[in-house]
Amino acid sequence: MNELMKTVNQSNIDMDNHAYTSLLEDMIAQRNAETREHMWYVKQYAGVISKRYAKIFPRSRMTKRKQELIIEAAGVHDVGKLMMQDCLLYKQGKMSVYEFDMYKKHTIKGGQIIKSLSSGRDRDFERICYNVCVYHHEKYDGSGYPYGLKEDKIPVEAQIVALADIYDTLLRCKGRESFSKDMAYNMIMNGDCGKISPKIADCFKDLKDDLEEIDYAHR
Repeated sequence: MNELMKTVNQSNIDMDNHAYTSLLEDMIAQRNAETREHMWYVKQYAGVISKRYAKIFPRSRMTKRKQELIIEAAGVHDVGKLMMQDCLLYKQGKMSVYEFDMYKKHTIKGGQIIKSLSSGRDRDFERICYNVCVYHHEKYDGSGYPYGLKEDKIPVEAQIVALADIYDTLLRCKGRESFSKDMAYNMIMNGDCGKISPKIADCFKDLKDDLEEIDYAHR
């Protein structure tokens, strides 16, 4: 943690939100190069989903600025993995119960990193980053982690990034065969990857074609 803070503090203290998240993304990718594309895709998917959310729920206060902040936060949703041991980060195959309990702590550690680097210059941005890092593995029915939150107790930004994360993970599964885009879409809509909120599901069901058009090779 101290080395991470030192690296960030040695950078331009006046950097904007994009520069801040880009620095953290670079650090995550240096630790595990395979995450570079994943971070990019999660950001793009989160942007599409949040834009759709704003359109069909106009009273949700999903402003253009909030959409932009969610996109930036999506890129660092797994920043807590910087604090994980290599044996967990590069684990192949199924984790033991103990290993998975340790793995789940990357959410809390991500929140700790965001708080430790807080400058107070943009509290909305820092709050959204914190919520995304800590709560993106919570499930609508309370079966997620780290706190077992349910329904609207889970911040909407975390719900949006969670869906983007799940969708990309299905398409690029580590250590096993990935699923096709059709299969991934159907698995999410059928609840095979855990229950998502009705509002998020309403957004996702109409975005199949939009999400499939996103391509890292044409970024």
